[in-house]
Amino acid sequence: MQRIATCLAATTAIIHSAQWYEEMQIGPVWANTFEDSFQGTSRVAALKGLLIDLGDDRKALFDTETLRLVTSYQGGLAWGGTPWSGAHGKLVGLKNGEHLFNTATDPGWADAAGSFEDRRPIAGFGNLPYASYNGHFRHGSRTVLDYTVHGTRILEAFTVEGGTLTRSLKIAGGRSTDLILRVADEGSAFAVAEDRSGAKSGDQLGVTGTGGIQFAADAKNPGRLLAKIPQGGDEVVVQIALARGGETPQPAQAPDFNELTSGGPPLYPEILETSGSISGDKNAPYVTDTIALPADNPWKSNLRFGAFDFIDDDSAALSTWNGDVWVVRGLKGDWQQLKWQRIASGLFEPLGLRVVNGVIHVNGRDQITQLIDLNGDGETDQFKVFNRDVIISQNFHEFAFDLQTDGDGNFYFSKGSPVRGGGRGFDQILPHHGIVAKIPPDGKGFEVVATGLRAPGGLGIGPNGEITTGENEGTWQPCCKINYFMPGKARFLGTEDARLSLADAPYTQPLAYLPMDVDNSGGSQVWVPEGGALGLRGGELLHLSYGKSSIYRVLPVARGETLQGGVTRLPIGLQSSAMRARFHGDGSLYVIGFRGWQTNAASESAFHRVRHNPDQTVPVPEALAYTATGVKLTFPMALDEELAADPASYSAQRWDYVRGPQYGSGEFSVDNIDEQARKEALEKESLGHRKRDNVEIESVSVSADRKTVELVLAGMKPSMQLKVAYDLEDENGKVFKGDVHATVFAD
Repeated sequence: MQRIATCLAATTAIIHSAQWYEEMQIGPVWANTFEDSFQGTSRVAALKGLLIDLGDDRKALFDTETLRLVTSYQGGLAWGGTPWSGAHGKLVGLKNGEHLFNTATDPGWADAAGSFEDRRPIAGFGNLPYASYNGHFRHGSRTVLDYTVHGTRILEAFTVEGGTLTRSLKIAGGRSTDLILRVADEGSAFAVAEDRSGAKSGDQLGVTGTGGIQFAADAKNPGRLLAKIPQGGDEVVVQIALARGGETPQPAQAPDFNELTSGGPPLYPEILETSGSISGDKNAPYVTDTIALPADNPWKSNLRFGAFDFIDDDSAALSTWNGDVWVVRGLKGDWQQLKWQRIASGLFEPLGLRVVNGVIHVNGRDQITQLIDLNGDGETDQFKVFNRDVIISQNFHEFAFDLQTDGDGNFYFSKGSPVRGGGRGFDQILPHHGIVAKIPPDGKGFEVVATGLRAPGGLGIGPNGEITTGENEGTWQPCCKINYFMPGKARFLGTEDARLSLADAPYTQPLAYLPMDVDNSGGSQVWVPEGGALGLRGGELLHLSYGKSSIYRVLPVARGETLQGGVTRLPIGLQSSAMRARFHGDGSLYVIGFRGWQTNAASESAFHRVRHNPDQTVPVPEALAYTATGVKLTFPMALDEELAADPASYSAQRWDYVRGPQYGSGEFSVDNIDEQARKEALEKESLGHRKRDNVEIESVSVSADRKTVELVLAGMKPSMQLKVAYDLEDENGKVFKGDVHATVFAD
């Protein structure tokens, strides 16, 4: 096995040519949304598409929702897609060369009545009610599709010889009904042979079948060729050979499906080695260690890691925005020899990953996929569908964020809404836009537990089933915020356009609003494990900021059955955005992120370990409370009493936002309410309106243990944003400064 040593620091930007995505080896099969031209008109060819490499620059596109082979062609790609070219709205397209055949955007297999009418609840979107896609197998560079039609399992592989494409289908026995497949849609009528084993179109698409398959032109559309596999009890292998040029195409030799679905040779045999940089600072409360990434890899894979989970204490699985999954080993050692393996590629923007019972589950825009290694070489041989009920559209912005589980084994992820290019307003809203989704442990089910999200960035699941999400400023969202709710009751989280699935759910106010200088793009949340870690108490909540590359301690305040409260930044330095974080068994916190949209991240991607120096106190508040006259802040150490009791050591501001149909919100006075300005903010953007109230600190009292200060504010009142800043010293004279940004509700 070849070993390639790389020692690039994770803080070094990944350097590519102007078209790095044209150089990256994506792999033999790639899940994405693709567009092409059909009978002279541009179209979305497949929302959940698989582009399969057939060799010799030939490709096939399969639609995993309609279970139809869309086309086969020889040529390249017209690049688009946000993770690739950065385009907002332009899709990846198929270009160059002649298409061997095409099919229209109807179901690929007929329903029980023999009809190809789209009878899905929302025509054009979602899975067929009588069929399901089960995933695919990879054997070296060959791909085998796995799907079910009318209860019959079908395995399908492709072979190209000369100008002929052969579709080989292994059809399970026990078929209680005929299976009718749509083969091609032509501009002219098909002529079917008398024995119904072959057909040609007027422009010379020739089709031949074996294994008892029967061809017929569609009675309603003579330009559509259908193929029937008769009902029966025996397993059969049928083949469809397609070619142009007038000659009768000859099918290739049928493949050995047992061999192709039992694990094959690895695509990425090289094990790459990096090392880590471990901080020796003993004076800071937190130190950050950095794992070097295998950025200089043979496949020119762009390593923008957006999710991860631990496999065990020594290894972790990580997914990239561009569809890879890697495993790194050696986390328990001295980090001088970290070993990386690329175990999967071609996934659809996987921004969520969870390991359950040793099985890697990856959440992409199209589905949750289980990665199965069938032969023990470490690489994924089976990309098995765990759940693919999520409905998607072609919009560039509807990212599927994160993947977490609760104590009962249920899976959760959050999903963005289809924001238009430029960030204002939305494209067509579907029932699964802007939601928190819940999937049972067996993957069989899909429940929307919250709607009204715009761009949540991630989520968190607490020890008691608590659900949290981030949120980004935009239409109906005045600024970033942290959402919090308990399961069991439908929730609406603010974006009015995205109410569809839970139309009657009441608006759930956030735990806290976060102004843009605190967080301009939220990530996930993570809960401190029982027993405590990182110098924090067990059960505490941390919020990750993708935009500010920061980690915030959440300071909750009870509010009936929910919470309000604020955040304070932990003194943790990161080179990457903070997208995902998980606590390791040793009590450290691993953090990962990349640079893909607005963030102050210094590097394109990084993987960090954050450790607490046990001799150092974390110099930020550990508790927040509201009183009738002000606020209480509790610190983890005794304060210098003279400074702590001096009102001049503190400052406070408060302001409101306007939640409405405009993009974001300005800042509006709470003490001198301008009703006209607030009304105008509903009609036009108000981001330039900045009216904060400076709040007098009338007095301060200090607790007997000198850890808690109670501030009396001039006119304590509800406000969507309350900022309290402090400039203090501990009892040993060590200076520390900071602030808390909180939300105070009326009830």
